[in-house]
Amino acid sequence: MSTTPNRKKVIRIAGLAVSTAGLAFAGSAFLRFVRDVAGNTIEGGPALIHLQEYYQQVGHYYARGFTTGFFVCYFLMMLAVIVGSWVDEARRARRAARTAPAGEPYRIAVTRS
Repeated sequence: MSTTPNRKKVIRIAGLAVSTAGLAFAGSAFLRFVRDVAGNTIEGGPALIHLQEYYQQVGHYYARGFTTGFFVCYFLMMLAVIVGSWVDEARRARRAARTAPAGEPYRIAVTRS
């Protein structure tokens, strides 16, 4: 299934928009997690008097951090794949234009026998 260059560009721009928005959202959630853990500001921290409750809350925070970290990596990879394929295609087009003969292109005559 071949796509036209305009359609391909629209798909890439839509993919870039989705991956950038997802990366921004997941990145902000991940930074919030890192800030909470680094500052030891776990939700309900002072009220958690039993060790088991405290470790369950810490486990909840680390699970949230793992999930948001995964999505940061996912959207970052999505962004890298889209930009990489775009740059690769532009390089191939430039290389093809540079190696193409400057004169009249060869015409192939098709005859029926």
